[in-house]
Amino acid sequence: MLLTEDVERSVEFYGGCLRFALRDGDLGRYAELDTGDGGVLVLVKRDGSIAPMVEEAESNAAVDLTFTVEPEGLEVWKKWFARRGVPVQRETKWVHGGRSIFLRDPDGRRLEFKTPPAVVPPKPVVLEARKRED
Repeated sequence: MLLTEDVERSVEFYGGCLRFALRDGDLGRYAELDTGDGGVLVLVKRDGSIAPMVEEAESNAAVDLTFTVEPEGLEVWKKWFARRGVPVQRETKWVHGGRSIFLRDPDGRRLEFKTPPAVVPPKPVVLEARKRED
């Protein structure tokens, strides 16, 4: 659940740019969007009648949203956003080979599109303690 200043504007962004399908809602108050993977994104008008029910949940929520994409799909997303006038604010290449692009939604939330790491870091190995011989 996300609080938003303008539900309709957010539906246009998440529906038009991220291709989330509108499932239900009253665009003056809230909207339910199908994320395509079995999840639902609920957008609620910040000063609307149901906002108090969401405020507590959002106060404990992360301020960023991260979406995992296939490595070959990252360039496709960059072009997709460019055609829709959504600027990519930053690109990052991570130590283990994954890459990310960052952008903002209409309410200023940071969205990350991240590829999996190219190399999975090894798990730490616990070494047995050696006995000191005196």
